[in-house]
Amino acid sequence: MIAEDDLLPYLRSDDRRIQLRALRSLKNSIIGHSEQKAAYLDRGVLYELLGIINTQEDGVKDPMSDECRIQAGVVLSSFAYSDPEISSRLLTPATLSTLVTTLTQYSPPALLLASLRTLTTLLTLRPTPSLVNQFPGLATSMSELISHYSTACFENYARQDVQSLTKLCTLVPLISPSHSSAQSLSSELTSPLIELVYGSFKNSQTSGVVFDSKLQSTAILALAHVLTPTAARQIAAAGPKFTNPLLALLRAPDTTTRLSAASLLTALYTSGKPELTSSSGVTRAPQITTLAMTLVPTLMKLLDDAIAAGDHGRNCDPRILHTLAIVCREGGDVTDRCVEAGLIKKIVSIVVQVAPNNHFASGRILERDGKLLSGSLLCLSALGLYNEDYRKAIIEAGALGAVVAVMNTANTPAVREVKIAACHVLRTLSRSVRLLRTTMVESGVVCGIVDLLGDVPSEEERPLLENVDTVASEPEPMDDEPVQTTVTEVPAEEDDEDEGDEEEDLEVRTAAMAAVCNLVLDFSPLRKSILDKGILPLVVSGARSRYTPLRLNSTWALKHMVFGDDMDTKDSVMSHVGFPLIMKLCEDKEIQVQEQALDFLRNLTARSEKYIDMLFDNVGVDEVFKLVDRKLSLRVVPAVDDSEQELLSTQPYYTKVIIAAAYVIVHIAAGDDRHREAVIRNETVLRKIVQLMRHENYEVRLACVWTIINLTWVEEPSRAPGEAAAAQLAGQISAGGPSSDQSQLEQSISSSAEIYSSDCRRRAMTLVRFGAREQLEYLKQDPVLDVREKTKTAIYQIDSLGGGPSLGAEDQHVENIGSVPSHGVEVAGSAMEIDSELHA
Repeated sequence: MIAEDDLLPYLRSDDRRIQLRALRSLKNSIIGHSEQKAAYLDRGVLYELLGIINTQEDGVKDPMSDECRIQAGVVLSSFAYSDPEISSRLLTPATLSTLVTTLTQYSPPALLLASLRTLTTLLTLRPTPSLVNQFPGLATSMSELISHYSTACFENYARQDVQSLTKLCTLVPLISPSHSSAQSLSSELTSPLIELVYGSFKNSQTSGVVFDSKLQSTAILALAHVLTPTAARQIAAAGPKFTNPLLALLRAPDTTTRLSAASLLTALYTSGKPELTSSSGVTRAPQITTLAMTLVPTLMKLLDDAIAAGDHGRNCDPRILHTLAIVCREGGDVTDRCVEAGLIKKIVSIVVQVAPNNHFASGRILERDGKLLSGSLLCLSALGLYNEDYRKAIIEAGALGAVVAVMNTANTPAVREVKIAACHVLRTLSRSVRLLRTTMVESGVVCGIVDLLGDVPSEEERPLLENVDTVASEPEPMDDEPVQTTVTEVPAEEDDEDEGDEEEDLEVRTAAMAAVCNLVLDFSPLRKSILDKGILPLVVSGARSRYTPLRLNSTWALKHMVFGDDMDTKDSVMSHVGFPLIMKLCEDKEIQVQEQALDFLRNLTARSEKYIDMLFDNVGVDEVFKLVDRKLSLRVVPAVDDSEQELLSTQPYYTKVIIAAAYVIVHIAAGDDRHREAVIRNETVLRKIVQLMRHENYEVRLACVWTIINLTWVEEPSRAPGEAAAAQLAGQISAGGPSSDQSQLEQSISSSAEIYSSDCRRRAMTLVRFGAREQLEYLKQDPVLDVREKTKTAIYQIDSLGGGPSLGAEDQHVENIGSVPSHGVEVAGSAMEIDSELHA
C-alpha cells in the first residue's frame, strides 16, 4: 500500500504497477468518506483520473494499462456516488467527453460498466439535453453496444453483460430528456431496443428462464422514450406476440415493471391514428381507446399505492403522473374515467403536500420534488384540456395558488420543468372564458408569465423598439425553400439571436408564450395588464426565433392580439411587427406557422379598411394576391420517406392554411368598393375560389361562399355612392341656393349611382362567367346548414344583379339582407382559437 498523502504523485507515474497500487489505495481511502473525496477533488484528482482513463494506445493490447483504466473508472464512479455537492463537481465537459469516449464495445467491459454507472449517476443529478448534439457519434455507439450486449445476454446471460445492458437502457432517457433530443436518437436506437424487448418476451416463453425484470423494465422504458409513430406501427404490425406480453406485465408483482409496460402501451396509444378532433378531445380507433381503458386501472392503482404508502404521495414515482398526463391529454372517455376515480383531488393533494415544503416564498424548489410537481401539474393540465367542469374542479381543489407560486419562484435548474408544467396549467385554465374573467384576474399570474418570457424593456427602451420593420430600407428576404410536410425544427435564415440560448430556456419561453395566447384575447381582462408590461417586443422576438415551437406560439399570440375591433391595440402591434416579418412568416418552412401568420392577416383586415389599405401599400396589391394564390393552391407534397400516417397527420394543417388564405380574401372583399374591385380583377384567385367551392372541408366551402356574398354586396342606401351629393343638393335647395347648379348635381348623382350599379352587375357577371352560379346550385344541397344558408344569400344577390334566373316565390325566403352590420358587407369573423392546441 502507498501512504495516502503521497497518492497524487504516484497517480502521475509512468510505471503502471505503481499507478495501479495508487489507484487501489485511493479507492479504499475514499469509500464512505465524503470529506476525503472533497479534499482530493480540491487537490485536482479528477483530472488525474481522466488522464488515466484516456491513456489508450490504438491497436496495442496492454493488460496492465487496461487494469489501470478500469480502476480509474471505478474510483471516478465512487466519487459520483456521493453527496450532490461532490457529484456536481464532476459535471465538467472534460468528464463527460472522457466517459463518452469509453462507450464502445472495444473498451474493457469493466471500464464500460464503470463509465455507464458514473454517467447515469451524474445525468440523473442534472440532465444534459445537449449531450447528443455535443457528441454526434453517441447515438451510433449506444446502438452498437445495445445490439452487442443483447446478443451476449441472450446467449450467455452473464451478470456483467446484464448490468451493462441495464445501464445502457437507463442512459437512453437521461441523454435525451427533451422531445427534440429523443427524436434525434430514435433512428439509431429504436430497432435495437425493439429487438431487445421482443427478445426478452420470446426468451422467457421458449427457454422458460425468467428474463431479468430490471433489465426488461428499463429496456421497455427506453423504447417508450424514443418511440416514433413509424416504430409504433412496426410494433402494431407484430400483432399480439408483442402487445400481449406487455398487457400481461401490467399485472406484474413489482411496480417498476408495471409502470414500464404502461409507459410503452401509452406511447403506442398516443401513436394511434386519430379519427376525429373536436372540442371534446380526440376520438381514436376503438381498439386504441380500449387499450387506454386497460391502462387506466393499472396507473390509478400505482398512484393509489404511492399515496397510501405515506407522506401523501410525496414518494410517488413521477413517471406515473407523466404517463397519466399522456393518456388523459386526448380527452374523451379515458379522461372521464380518471376524473370519476378522483384523479383531480388526488393530484391536488400531492401538489398541496409538496408545495409548502418547497418554500416558494424564499424562491427555491427542492431538487427531489421538481419532477413530482411537474408531473402533477402536467396531469392537471391534461385533465382540464377539453372540459369546462374539470377546469372548475381544478380551481375548486385549490391548485391555482400553487401554480401562481411556482410562476413567481426564482429560476433554478430544479424549477425549470415545474414552470413549464405550470404554464401548461394556466393555458388549460385560460380556455375557460368564465375563469378568465373571474378567478384568474386576481390570481397574480401576469407577473410570473411576463418574467418567464425574458427581460421586459424599460420605458426608455420601448420607443427604440417600435417601427423596427416599418422603417427598414429594404424588406426582409422571403424564404424560397419549399414547404415541409412534417413538423421540424427550422432555423430562420437571417436571425441568429437564439444562437446562444439554451434549449431549456427556449422551452420555458415557449410554454409561457402558449399561456399568453389565450390571455391576450380582446375579452380577457388580463389583456391590458399583459400589454402594459411591455411584452410586445418579447413576442416579436419570439416570432423571429430559430426555435420552431417558440416561433409558432409567438405568431399565435400576435394573431390573438389583433383579434377584435380594438384599433389602438392593432396600431400598437403593427408598430412593433411590421409587414415584412408577417410576410416572411407566411412563407415559413413550418406549415403551422404559415397558418398562424395568415390568420394574423385575416384578423388584422377584419372590419378595417385602414389596414387593408396599409397591407396593399406596404406589400403591394399584386404581392398580396400572389401570396393568397400560392396558399389556395397548397397541396401536401410527400417526401420520399413520408409514410401515409405522417401525411394524414399534416393534412389538416394544409387545409387550415387554405381556410386562412380564403378568409383574407373574404375580408378584403368586405372593404370598400376599391377593395372589391381589386379582388374581382384578379382572375387567378377568383378561379381558385370557385374551384374550392367543392372542397371536402366545409370551412373552405363556407369561406368561398362568403367571398361571393361580399363581392356581390349592394350597399345600403345610406352608404351608396351618390348619397353625399344628394345631401349636398338637398341642403342647397333648402337654403335657396343657386338653381343653375341643381341640374349639374342631379346629373352627377344619377351618373354616380349608375356607375355603382354597373360595377355591382359587372362583378356578378364575372363570377357567373367563372362558374360560381353553378357551384352555388350544387351547394344548396350541402350537408352543413351554415353553408346552405349562406349559399341562399349568395344566390339571391347574384340573381338580383341579373346573374341568374328570376326569383320564384319559393326563393324569396332568404336572409334579411338589410340586417347586416352597419359597415355594409358581411364580415365572416376573425380567427380566434381559444380551445385549440398550442405547441409547447
